[in-house]
Amino acid sequence: MGLTKERAVGVDQAETITIREMVSEDLPQVTALERQIFPDPWSADAFRSELSGKSYSFPFVAVDEAGTIVAYMVSWIVVDEAHLGNIAVIPSHRRRGIARLLMDRLVSEANAHNARLVTLEVRVSNRNAIRLYEQYGFYPFMIRKRYYENGENALVMVKPLNESGKIKPLSHWESENS
Repeated sequence: MGLTKERAVGVDQAETITIREMVSEDLPQVTALERQIFPDPWSADAFRSELSGKSYSFPFVAVDEAGTIVAYMVSWIVVDEAHLGNIAVIPSHRRRGIARLLMDRLVSEANAHNARLVTLEVRVSNRNAIRLYEQYGFYPFMIRKRYYENGENALVMVKPLNESGKIKPLSHWESENS
């Protein structure tokens, strides 16, 4: 999997962001960020499980020049499908292209493992994330009813990586979930 350094362009400046594999020493920062960002956060054990050498798990962090974790992602690749399980960017570093760098890494790993598509779930109320995913080539194809702990529905989105990964888009999902 390895280490990549990328430029993420912020509002006022460009900074170097390093994308690397998540390691156990990252867990205190990652779990603290997870609790800060999400209303139903993953536990430390859930993240620890992703680091246990599973061949299908791909956990990454994005680190700024000061060595601070500013974003993270957990994805899985099983047979010919990749799935984004968790992605987060700290509020102070949003809209700088860091999520896109992580998504680029996911797609790169998926292509390297001959995946035909990438899927994800997102809260139907999370319009900013939905727009980001749409800009990245994802489209909605299904609703998971009452997916989240608070009963909110999830929009399942897909990004085909080749012709065999194309799935019929879901139409009019917004009117059903307003």
